[in-house]
Amino acid sequence: MSTIYKYIKLPLGFDADAMLHEVRSLADVWLPHYNERDYSGEWKAILLRSAGGSLTNALPQQTTGTEFKDTALMQQCPVIKNAVDSLLCDKTAIRVLNLRAGATVKEHSDPGLCYEDGEVRLHIPLVTNSQVDFYIGGENLTPQPGECWYMNFELPHSLSNCGSTDRIHLVIDCIVNDWVHDLFASANEGNIKKIPAPEKFTDNDKRLIIEQLRNIGTETALALAKDMENNF
Repeated sequence: MSTIYKYIKLPLGFDADAMLHEVRSLADVWLPHYNERDYSGEWKAILLRSAGGSLTNALPQQTTGTEFKDTALMQQCPVIKNAVDSLLCDKTAIRVLNLRAGATVKEHSDPGLCYEDGEVRLHIPLVTNSQVDFYIGGENLTPQPGECWYMNFELPHSLSNCGSTDRIHLVIDCIVNDWVHDLFASANEGNIKKIPAPEKFTDNDKRLIIEQLRNIGTETALALAKDMENNF
Protein backbone atom coordinates (compact mmCIF):
# COMPACT_ATOMS: atom_id res chain seq x y z
CA MET A 1 0.00 0.00 0.00
CA SER A 2 1.33 3.43 -0.90
CA THR A 3 1.93 5.99 1.82
CA ILE A 4 1.92 9.78 2.02
CA TYR A 5 3.47 12.29 4.38
CA LYS A 6 1.07 13.36 7.10
CA TYR A 7 3.53 15.83 8.61
CA ILE A 8 7.25 16.47 9.08
CA LYS A 9 9.14 18.60 11.56
CA LEU A 10 11.79 19.80 9.13
CA PRO A 11 15.50 20.22 9.99
CA LEU A 12 15.30 24.03 9.85
CA GLY A 13 15.28 26.69 12.56
CA PHE A 14 14.46 30.40 12.48
CA ASP A 15 14.60 33.47 14.74
CA ALA A 16 10.94 33.66 15.75
CA ASP A 17 11.45 36.67 18.05
CA ALA A 18 13.03 38.78 15.28
CA MET A 19 10.30 37.77 12.84
CA LEU A 20 7.60 38.58 15.39
CA HIS A 21 9.12 42.02 15.97
CA GLU A 22 8.77 42.72 12.23
CA VAL A 23 5.19 41.48 12.24
CA ARG A 24 4.29 43.65 15.23
CA SER A 25 5.54 46.68 13.29
CA LEU A 26 2.91 45.89 10.63
CA ALA A 27 0.04 45.65 13.11
CA ASP A 28 -2.22 48.07 11.23
CA VAL A 29 -2.35 46.02 8.00
CA TRP A 30 -4.09 42.87 9.23
CA LEU A 31 -6.93 41.66 6.98
CA PRO A 32 -9.76 39.32 7.98
CA HIS A 33 -9.15 35.80 6.67
CA TYR A 34 -10.96 35.47 3.34
CA ASN A 35 -13.28 32.55 4.20
CA GLU A 36 -15.41 33.86 7.05
CA ARG A 37 -17.77 30.86 6.80
CA ASP A 38 -15.07 28.51 8.09
CA TYR A 39 -14.17 30.22 11.35
CA SER A 40 -15.50 32.09 14.35
CA GLY A 41 -13.73 34.82 16.29
CA GLU A 42 -10.78 36.74 14.83
CA TRP A 43 -8.54 35.10 12.22
CA LYS A 44 -6.41 37.65 10.39
CA ALA A 45 -3.71 37.76 7.75
CA ILE A 46 -0.83 39.92 6.60
CA LEU A 47 0.00 39.35 2.92
CA LEU A 48 3.71 39.17 2.13
CA ARG A 49 3.34 37.43 -1.24
CA SER A 50 0.10 37.17 -3.15
CA ALA A 51 -1.49 36.91 -6.58
CA GLY A 52 -0.31 40.00 -8.45
CA GLY A 53 1.36 41.34 -5.28
CA SER A 54 -2.05 42.47 -4.02
CA LEU A 55 -2.38 43.73 -0.45
CA THR A 56 -6.11 43.01 -0.40
CA ASN A 57 -6.54 39.66 -2.22
CA ALA A 58 -5.98 37.15 0.58
CA LEU A 59 -6.82 34.05 -1.47
CA PRO A 60 -3.73 31.80 -1.57
CA GLN A 61 -4.78 30.12 -4.83
CA GLN A 62 -3.75 31.22 -8.29
CA THR A 63 -6.28 32.05 -10.98
CA THR A 64 -5.80 32.14 -14.73
CA GLY A 65 -3.56 35.01 -15.79
CA THR A 66 -2.19 35.87 -12.36
CA GLU A 67 1.38 35.57 -11.07
CA PHE A 68 2.47 35.50 -7.45
CA LYS A 69 4.64 38.43 -6.39
CA ASP A 70 6.03 39.82 -3.15
CA THR A 71 3.89 42.59 -1.72
CA ALA A 72 5.32 45.92 -0.62
CA LEU A 73 5.22 44.64 2.96
CA MET A 74 7.84 41.95 2.31
CA GLN A 75 10.50 44.63 1.87
CA GLN A 76 9.71 45.91 5.36
CA CYS A 77 10.52 42.49 6.85
CA PRO A 78 14.19 41.70 6.07
CA VAL A 79 14.48 38.88 8.61
CA ILE A 80 11.40 37.15 7.20
CA LYS A 81 12.57 37.79 3.62
CA ASN A 82 15.97 36.22 4.36
CA ALA A 83 14.22 33.18 5.84
CA VAL A 84 11.96 32.89 2.81
CA ASP A 85 14.92 33.28 0.43
CA SER A 86 16.73 30.46 2.22
CA LEU A 87 14.05 28.08 0.97
CA LEU A 88 15.44 27.24 -2.47
CA CYS A 89 12.20 26.69 -4.33
CA ASP A 90 9.48 28.74 -5.99
CA LYS A 91 6.86 30.18 -3.64
CA THR A 92 3.25 31.09 -4.20
CA ALA A 93 1.33 32.68 -1.30
CA ILE A 94 3.20 33.85 1.81
CA ARG A 95 1.13 35.09 4.75
CA VAL A 96 1.32 35.77 8.44
CA LEU A 97 -1.79 34.29 10.06
CA ASN A 98 -3.02 35.31 13.50
CA LEU A 99 -5.66 33.26 15.28
CA ARG A 100 -6.69 35.47 18.17
CA ALA A 101 -7.63 34.14 21.60
CA GLY A 102 -11.00 32.37 21.57
CA ALA A 103 -11.10 31.91 17.78
CA THR A 104 -11.82 28.58 16.08
CA VAL A 105 -11.30 27.33 12.53
CA LYS A 106 -13.76 24.61 11.52
CA GLU A 107 -12.54 21.30 10.16
CA HIS A 108 -11.96 21.51 6.42
CA SER A 109 -9.61 20.25 3.68
CA ASP A 110 -7.53 22.03 1.03
CA PRO A 111 -7.46 19.92 -2.16
CA GLY A 112 -4.06 19.48 -3.79
CA LEU A 113 -2.13 21.14 -0.97
CA CYS A 114 0.25 18.29 -0.26
CA TYR A 115 3.74 17.11 -1.11
CA GLU A 116 2.49 14.29 -3.29
CA ASP A 117 0.57 16.75 -5.51
CA GLY A 118 3.53 19.12 -5.86
CA GLU A 119 2.77 21.93 -3.40
CA VAL A 120 3.70 22.14 0.28
CA ARG A 121 2.56 24.57 2.94
CA LEU A 122 5.24 25.26 5.54
CA HIS A 123 4.41 26.68 8.96
CA ILE A 124 6.91 28.61 11.10
CA PRO A 125 5.29 29.47 14.45
CA LEU A 126 6.22 32.92 15.74
CA VAL A 127 4.19 32.86 18.95
CA THR A 128 1.77 30.30 20.36
CA ASN A 129 0.45 28.97 23.66
CA SER A 130 -0.20 25.62 25.30
CA GLN A 131 -3.96 25.89 24.79
CA VAL A 132 -3.85 25.94 20.99
CA ASP A 133 -5.35 22.79 19.43
CA PHE A 134 -4.08 22.17 15.89
CA TYR A 135 -5.57 18.95 14.51
CA ILE A 136 -4.32 17.34 11.29
CA GLY A 137 -6.06 14.11 10.35
CA GLY A 138 -7.31 13.69 13.91
CA GLU A 139 -3.90 14.26 15.56
CA ASN A 140 -3.13 17.31 17.69
CA LEU A 141 0.25 18.85 16.76
CA THR A 142 2.19 21.34 18.88
CA PRO A 143 4.75 23.16 16.67
CA GLN A 144 6.88 25.59 18.66
CA PRO A 145 8.26 29.07 17.80
CA GLY A 146 11.15 28.97 15.35
CA GLU A 147 10.46 25.44 14.13
CA CYS A 148 9.44 24.68 10.56
CA TRP A 149 6.74 22.11 9.84
CA TYR A 150 5.13 20.61 6.78
CA MET A 151 1.57 19.38 7.26
CA ASN A 152 -0.61 17.70 4.67
CA PHE A 153 -3.53 20.12 4.45
CA GLU A 154 -5.38 17.92 2.00
CA LEU A 155 -6.25 15.94 5.15
CA PRO A 156 -9.09 17.20 7.36
CA HIS A 157 -7.73 19.82 9.75
CA SER A 158 -9.03 22.26 12.34
CA LEU A 159 -7.66 24.85 14.74
CA SER A 160 -8.73 26.53 17.95
CA ASN A 161 -7.02 28.99 20.27
CA CYS A 162 -8.37 28.41 23.76
CA GLY A 163 -5.59 30.47 25.35
CA SER A 164 -5.45 34.14 26.23
CA THR A 165 -2.72 35.18 23.76
CA ASP A 166 -2.34 35.32 19.96
CA ARG A 167 -1.24 32.35 17.88
CA ILE A 168 0.81 33.75 14.97
CA HIS A 169 2.42 31.64 12.23
CA LEU A 170 4.39 32.52 9.11
CA VAL A 171 2.83 30.37 6.38
CA ILE A 172 4.75 29.74 3.15
CA ASP A 173 3.36 27.86 0.16
CA CYS A 174 6.13 26.25 -1.88
CA ILE A 175 6.34 24.39 -5.18
CA VAL A 176 8.03 21.01 -4.81
CA ASN A 177 11.39 20.71 -6.56
CA ASP A 178 14.61 18.73 -6.04
CA TRP A 179 15.59 20.97 -3.11
CA VAL A 180 12.29 20.20 -1.37
CA HIS A 181 12.72 16.49 -2.08
CA ASP A 182 16.19 16.59 -0.50
CA LEU A 183 14.93 18.62 2.48
CA PHE A 184 12.20 16.09 3.23
CA ALA A 185 14.64 13.20 2.81
CA SER A 186 17.06 14.81 5.29
CA ALA A 187 14.51 15.02 8.13
CA ASN A 188 15.06 12.90 11.22
CA GLU A 189 12.98 9.74 10.94
CA GLY A 190 11.48 10.39 14.37
CA ASN A 191 10.07 13.71 13.10
CA ILE A 192 8.27 12.16 10.13
CA LYS A 193 4.75 10.75 10.14
CA LYS A 194 3.53 8.77 7.14
CA ILE A 195 0.08 7.25 6.66
CA PRO A 196 -1.60 5.06 4.03
CA ALA A 197 -2.66 7.13 1.04
CA PRO A 198 -6.38 7.95 1.34
CA GLU A 199 -8.80 7.96 -1.56
CA LYS A 200 -8.74 11.15 -3.61
CA PHE A 201 -11.57 13.67 -3.50
CA THR A 202 -14.86 12.43 -4.91
CA ASP A 203 -16.93 14.38 -7.42
CA ASN A 204 -19.23 15.32 -4.54
CA ASP A 205 -16.26 16.73 -2.61
CA LYS A 206 -15.37 18.86 -5.63
CA ARG A 207 -18.94 20.11 -5.92
CA LEU A 208 -18.86 21.16 -2.26
CA ILE A 209 -15.59 23.05 -2.79
CA ILE A 210 -17.05 24.87 -5.80
CA GLU A 211 -20.11 25.76 -3.71
CA GLN A 212 -17.89 27.06 -0.87
CA LEU A 213 -15.94 29.25 -3.30
CA ARG A 214 -19.16 30.68 -4.69
CA ASN A 215 -20.40 31.38 -1.18
CA ILE A 216 -17.23 33.39 -0.50
CA GLY A 217 -18.35 35.50 -3.43
CA THR A 218 -15.18 37.49 -4.14
CA GLU A 219 -14.06 37.98 -7.73
CA THR A 220 -11.08 35.68 -7.21
CA ALA A 221 -13.13 32.98 -5.47
CA LEU A 222 -15.71 33.02 -8.26
CA ALA A 223 -12.93 32.73 -10.85
CA LEU A 224 -11.50 29.72 -8.99
CA ALA A 225 -14.94 28.12 -8.85
CA LYS A 226 -15.30 28.62 -12.61
CA ASP A 227 -11.84 27.13 -13.26
CA MET A 228 -12.68 24.08 -11.12
CA GLU A 229 -16.04 23.65 -12.85
CA ASN A 230 -14.45 23.87 -16.31
CA ASN A 231 -11.96 21.15 -15.32
CA PHE A 232 -14.54 18.95 -13.58
